[in-house]
Amino acid sequence: MSLLLYLAWAVAQLESVIALEIQSQATQVQYLSQFERAEALLTQCEDRLRTLLIHEPNPSQEDLDVFGSEGCRLKLMSATQMVHQQKHPMKNTLLVEMEVGQGIRLRSALCYQIASQHLSRINWQLIYE
Repeated sequence: MSLLLYLAWAVAQLESVIALEIQSQATQVQYLSQFERAEALLTQCEDRLRTLLIHEPNPSQEDLDVFGSEGCRLKLMSATQMVHQQKHPMKNTLLVEMEVGQGIRLRSALCYQIASQHLSRINWQLIYE
């Protein structure tokens, strides 16, 4: 009788472990999907920002607020003529912070060099709600 109770307990434990594993896999798939959507939106917003900066090399915060309706939240960090980094100063550089996504959000700092029209990510971070 005790052997049957032990086997029943073992089966119940195995079922709960399998249920937790299924739930874990579903959560992973959901977060991966949200991350991929946020990453695609970040790339899309970077492309739109690059196009805007080519036509308007010195935008104001109002110019960047237009992106808010498209899911891109942009913030003008610096529009000075000389921005000092760790080793070398950068001339005619614009720094913009971008945040995209829902659920899982990505925040990125972008550097736009006006003379060469080159937009690059300085860094990015994953933000959870």
